[in-house]
Amino acid sequence: MPRILLIATFFLALAALASAQSPSVADSLYRVAQAAYDDGDYNGAELAALRGLREAEGMDDLDKLKFHLVLGFVYVARDQNDIAHNEFLKVLSINPGYELDPVTTSPKIIEVFRNARNEYLARVASEPAIYRMPQADVRLSASWRSLLLPGWGQIYKEQGVKGSAFAAAQVLSLAALIFMQTEVNRRHDDYLQIRDYDNPDVEDRFQEYRRAYQTRNVVGYITLGIYFVNYLDALYYPVFKKH
Repeated sequence: MPRILLIATFFLALAALASAQSPSVADSLYRVAQAAYDDGDYNGAELAALRGLREAEGMDDLDKLKFHLVLGFVYVARDQNDIAHNEFLKVLSINPGYELDPVTTSPKIIEVFRNARNEYLARVASEPAIYRMPQADVRLSASWRSLLLPGWGQIYKEQGVKGSAFAAAQVLSLAALIFMQTEVNRRHDDYLQIRDYDNPDVEDRFQEYRRAYQTRNVVGYITLGIYFVNYLDALYYPVFKKH
């Protein structure tokens, strides 16, 4: 039991550490750009996004994706669809699987984005060897994040649904493991409390302890399996871009 609690405490500490990290200048500029866009201040949003791109110059391309996306939104709002088209091409060159939410995104933006996707796919078809090279540095950055906190790497690669699923599965499996370890300890103590081995309850309590023990092991294997699948997915699931 102490070992299980130590593992749980370790993951909680990592989560607290990740949430307590101060935001970078680029992250702050992204929030400023997004807030300005939401308020209809397109000039302010453009300026903050361009500054954010300069701040993210030495970072992975995934850190730049969100600024290109904001710029694309701004240019569509200004009816500068050609410039927006180019910004969306940059988004797709970083993450070809990126999708806009049709519920929260205007049809006008979705139409420009769809045209950009069609052009990008045409380029991929014409130059597959160039466009289908995996971006190894992004996957390595994602893998160590998932090693520290399951799901973090997937979220870093803009795979939010998958990342949230891994994080939730890991938390639930850890909770189940802790619960089953408690059950194993309780049923073990119940079994040892019987001193009279002629007692008819001896066999029943032993079988209850045995079942709890076996279930605990299965849950433990599931917990480890989720952790390793999460890590391997972050490391090997490709994020494609043109080098």
